[in-house]
Amino acid sequence: MEKGSELKDVNLDIIFHHISDLIFQIRVIDVHHYEIEAVNEAYLSNYETSKEAISGRRIEDFLGVDQGIQAIKRFQEAIIRKKTIQFEEGYSFPKQGYKLFDITLVPLVEGGSVEKLIGIAKDITEKRMNEEHLVQSEKLSIVGQLAAGIAHELRNPLTSLKGFLKLIQFRNTDKDIDRYVQVMDSEFHRIEQIIDEFLILAKPTKTNFQNNRIDLILDEVIELLSGQANMKSIILQKEYASSLSPIYSESNQLKQVFINLLKNAMDAIGEEGEIIIKATERKEHIQIQVIDNGSGIADEELEKLGSPFFTTKKNGTGLGLTICKRIVKKHKGTFTIESNEGKGTIVTLNFPKIYST
Repeated sequence: MEKGSELKDVNLDIIFHHISDLIFQIRVIDVHHYEIEAVNEAYLSNYETSKEAISGRRIEDFLGVDQGIQAIKRFQEAIIRKKTIQFEEGYSFPKQGYKLFDITLVPLVEGGSVEKLIGIAKDITEKRMNEEHLVQSEKLSIVGQLAAGIAHELRNPLTSLKGFLKLIQFRNTDKDIDRYVQVMDSEFHRIEQIIDEFLILAKPTKTNFQNNRIDLILDEVIELLSGQANMKSIILQKEYASSLSPIYSESNQLKQVFINLLKNAMDAIGEEGEIIIKATERKEHIQIQVIDNGSGIADEELEKLGSPFFTTKKNGTGLGLTICKRIVKKHKGTFTIESNEGKGTIVTLNFPKIYST
C-alpha cells in the first residue's frame, strides 16, 4: 500500500513539474494575506526565479503591489464561494512582458475553511491575438465589400456633377461665383480621393515585387514632401545609411506608406517642428522609424488607430493607416505606434530582408 502511494506521489510530482501551464499552490494565512507554498518549473521559468527565492513569499511582495492586490481579490472570491472559479486575467512578467491567462483557481477546504489554493494558469495571449486578427480581417472584408458598392454608386453622379461644374466654370464671368466654383471643384476632388481609398480596400491592386533599396525609396519620398515641409517650417531629418540592404517589395506601395506616415507627422506638428526618418539595418530585418515632436496621441485613441473610419483628423477618413497596415502585412512586416500626448509619436516598421512569394 505504501509502495502504491509513493508511486502515485511520484506521478503527481512529474505532472506538477513538467506540464507547460503555470501551476501554483498558495497558503492562506488569513483573508488578506497569502504566501506562495509551491510552484512548478514552468512558473519558475517564466519568472526566471528559483524555489528558494519564491517559497514562503507574500503574494503582493512577489507580484508587486498592484498585481498582488489583483490576485488577492481572486483568492478572496474563491474562499468566499468555496468553489472552483475560472477567469481570464493578465499579468506582466519581467522579461516576457504582458501575458493573458485562462486561470482555474481551486480552494482546498479542510474543516469548513479554506487552508490552501491551487491555481493553474494557461497562457492564451497568442490565441486571443489570433482571434483579434481574425475579427479585424473580417471587418476589413466587410468594409471592402461596402466600399466597392459605395464607390460604384458615387462614381456616376459625381462624374455628372463635375461635368456640369466645368460647364458653369466655362460660361461664368462673375468672380464671386467663380470663387464658389473653385470651392466645389476642390470638394469634388476630395470626394474622388475618398473613393480611390475605398477602392484600394475593396480590391487587390497589381503588384510588381522585386528587390528594392529602402534608402532610395525614402530619399524619393523625402524629396517629394520637402517643399510641403518647408512651407510649414518643418525639418525632415534623415538618419540612415546610403547603402541599406534591399528587401523584396513593391516600391510604389512602400512609397504610399511612407508618404502617409510623413503627412500624418506633419499634420501632428502643424507649424515648426522636426521629423526624423530613421532606418537601421538588423541581422534579419530593416527597421524604419518616423519620429515626430508633434502633439502626440491620447492612450484611448492610440488603441483605435488603424481601425477603418477612425481618425483623429478633422478632415480625415480613417482609411490611411488601415491601408498602410495592410501593405506592411502584405510585405510580411510589422507596424507599431508609440505616442505620448504633448511630446510626439514614433511609428516603427520592420521588414524582412529576404522574402519571396
